[in-house]
Amino acid sequence: MGIFYTPIELAFNLLMMLTASLFLLAEIKKIPWKKWREPTAFSAWCASIIVLTLLWHMRVHVQTDLSLHLIGLAMFALMFGRALTCVGAALSVLAYTAEFDGLWLNLGTNILLLAVIPALLSDFILKKTQQYLPQHMFVYLFGNGFFGAFIVNAATGLLALCIHSLLLPTIPIPNDAYAYMLLLAWGEAFLTGFLITIFVVYKPAWVFTFEDQLYLKGK
Repeated sequence: MGIFYTPIELAFNLLMMLTASLFLLAEIKKIPWKKWREPTAFSAWCASIIVLTLLWHMRVHVQTDLSLHLIGLAMFALMFGRALTCVGAALSVLAYTAEFDGLWLNLGTNILLLAVIPALLSDFILKKTQQYLPQHMFVYLFGNGFFGAFIVNAATGLLALCIHSLLLPTIPIPNDAYAYMLLLAWGEAFLTGFLITIFVVYKPAWVFTFEDQLYLKGK
């Protein structure tokens, strides 16, 4: 749901690129390098970047530069945390732009839309559930793996649709596009909750946001 093919004003693009660069530089400093010492963790992160890029290309066309597709960002954020999600999703945006002939001037806008904002929102939801809800494994799986995933994906989708409507005011977005996007986000939330449960049980080294000391100790 990025803005890969619609030209945007140069000044706005430069501002977005500067903002995205500042966010990425700040998040790179926070990367939990020790997490990558776990077997296959780095490989899983690299594979997720590729999967994310391909996932965005499996889409249903709605109108000019607007398609509906699975977003995958909530899953990415739960697996690798805010910093690595910002960097990894930004690399996916870069790869998508290069592979599918997107507009390079839109890179900063797409990084903010498809990397920084979802990562920040997912991290915010995670911290609030830890602060206000019982620190229990099922709260993590349902609160973040399902409901949190729905909020992240739905918010990203709604923001993308709103930006498209502002950039192309002469081409109205069909009303049912919003409904289908929310249905898609709801279905993806089920998939995210299902997969994150499997990874927590069988591949906990891939889920950086799940802390045994927090959710399992003494339970």
